[in-house]
Amino acid sequence: MKWERRLAVLVVILIFVLTVRSLWFPTRDKVEIPVTVSPASPELIELGQPYYPVYFPTEDAEFLVPEFRIGQATIERVLKDLEEGPRFPFLVSVLPPQTEVVSYAKQGSVLFINFSHHLVTNHPGGSRAEILTIYGIVNSLVGVEGVEKVQILVNNERLHTLVGHLLVDEPLGKDYSIIGAWGN
Repeated sequence: MKWERRLAVLVVILIFVLTVRSLWFPTRDKVEIPVTVSPASPELIELGQPYYPVYFPTEDAEFLVPEFRIGQATIERVLKDLEEGPRFPFLVSVLPPQTEVVSYAKQGSVLFINFSHHLVTNHPGGSRAEILTIYGIVNSLVGVEGVEKVQILVNNERLHTLVGHLLVDEPLGKDYSIIGAWGN
């Protein structure tokens, strides 16, 4: 008789715990997100396939986020990707409108990139936008073909600053502090 009472009390406690758990901690249904790929959307990267990151700012200008591209990274390819801009709709271009890469040269581990004047004249301004532009370029190229630093030039000239906030008169290395994650 004692064991029956104990069993009944245990069952009541178990039912109480399960009821409280279901009310306070509801289970979440799994949501399946359909995967669609169109010519305007990014390609799916399969396991074992080579890929490389190109960094673009989020719409809210909070972080740089890597957008992964299929293939082997080369300086030419990454520069072309930066000129073309992001494929994801929540990312924005690193380069101001009409900005073109005029030329580039690698000396040792430093990559010198010469941009058209549009990098300065069409820049929206602001310290955060300037940081995102500079480090979108630098972070995308450091590590490609032995590049350790990037020197940004405009019309073949070293600038003291792009739009007044960040010194760019010396080669710059990658800055991990401005890289964000998706969903942040």
